[in-house]
Amino acid sequence: MMISIKKLTLFLFCVAMIPQDLISQIGTKKHNILFISIDDFRPKINSYGESKMITPNIDKLSSEGLQFNNAFTNIAVCGASRASIMTGIRPSQDRFNDYTSRASVDTPDAITLNQLFMENDYETVSYGKIYHFPDDTKEFWSENDGGAHQADYQDPVAQERKRNGEKGSHGSKGPAFESPEVDDYAYNDGKVTKRAIQKMEQLKAADKPFFMAVGYVSPHLPFIQPKKYWDMYDHNSVELADNTYQPENSPFIAMHAQHDSAELRNMYLDIPSEGLLSDEMSRNLVHGYYASVSYMDVLIGDLIQGLDDLGLRDNTTIILWSDHGFFLGEHGFWCKHSTFYEAIKIPFIISSPGYAKGQITTSFTELVDVYPTLCELTGIEPPSYIQGESLTPVMKNPSIQLKDEIYTRYKEGEAVVDQNYSYTEFFRGETYLGNMLYDLNKDLKQNTDISKQPENATLVKKYSAKLKVMRDFVNQDPIKNGK
Repeated sequence: MMISIKKLTLFLFCVAMIPQDLISQIGTKKHNILFISIDDFRPKINSYGESKMITPNIDKLSSEGLQFNNAFTNIAVCGASRASIMTGIRPSQDRFNDYTSRASVDTPDAITLNQLFMENDYETVSYGKIYHFPDDTKEFWSENDGGAHQADYQDPVAQERKRNGEKGSHGSKGPAFESPEVDDYAYNDGKVTKRAIQKMEQLKAADKPFFMAVGYVSPHLPFIQPKKYWDMYDHNSVELADNTYQPENSPFIAMHAQHDSAELRNMYLDIPSEGLLSDEMSRNLVHGYYASVSYMDVLIGDLIQGLDDLGLRDNTTIILWSDHGFFLGEHGFWCKHSTFYEAIKIPFIISSPGYAKGQITTSFTELVDVYPTLCELTGIEPPSYIQGESLTPVMKNPSIQLKDEIYTRYKEGEAVVDQNYSYTEFFRGETYLGNMLYDLNKDLKQNTDISKQPENATLVKKYSAKLKVMRDFVNQDPIKNGK
């Protein structure tokens, strides 16, 4: 059917009168976010250049997005790290400094990510471990499953040992690892995955945009997973750390600040109260960690496949991150709670429609950068006080160096890390307790502290000045000061 010139002219005139910002919204949908959190995950995986752990699904996600090879946590303890990422505010001596930290307590006036998305008409869903405490800002979740079950042992022997275990810092101690003959969905991480896929189906049917946060406890202690994942690794071939000693010339506080692997010693059976672990116990723990990572990797593969099967991938950004790294015997440490590389370096991958795919960036990145990035990807105006930088320039051009250094801390320790050096100072209040400097090009394992060598005095002064600027900055109230 022919359209008259008169009618066509009238139509074009009407279109011309529509505001441009309204035209840009016609036929568009709000951008979804799949926010995948992994506890205690250090990037000893293929896509990061190591072959210790079997993680084909995370490696595949890396090939479908942008992998950040210099990504770091802002504090190596779960509660504080999670409160920081959800508020976009850096930790300090008095804010977000412990596993018990809560966003709603330390920064009650902050707008958290889940609040921001809810107020912008998103369904906000929290499954598994997102905040350390599931009731932290719970009013801003459309749905919250009540958080993680960290030690949901499935082996009857392990359950019995837990019931009858000696008392530790968090109730009865249980085994540090198990691998019973159960299916992938026996553990809570498996249940979380199924629940998330089902919820995505419901959200698609309802045509609702979502900010879905899915938090995996694995590979947090205890290392628990179905037996088939334990069997993926040859126990006798599992390598142990070759630097179980205190770094040469390092101050006592560098070791004391980690509290001598207190999490492992105080919460799990068969672990000595002090000193190095036996080689066999160490090998069991490393084996268990690897197996737990491979189990988590399969569940993440199921989750992303569920997103793909629903046809939601083209309108969804997947962001995968860990709250911090994990020691596997290096310097005699287990767990995290430090400014050493093993505790602070994390895997970090963003797969987003229209941005870099199958690429790697060496631009330095901190978890505090997540908040502004998600705001820019979804077109949401961020609060004025958030302290990170949007990563979208790097996502467009991975060769850009958006940052060339990061800042991190734990308890008394404050550190600046760049491509060449890691420098830490220790303060208790105003009292200086020591420092350490490591050359990451020559000594990535951080075995020799070079801060006391006379030829490095200028370097120490340079990095100390950087820490002083950051210390003064983070000790201010960001909301009151606008940044």
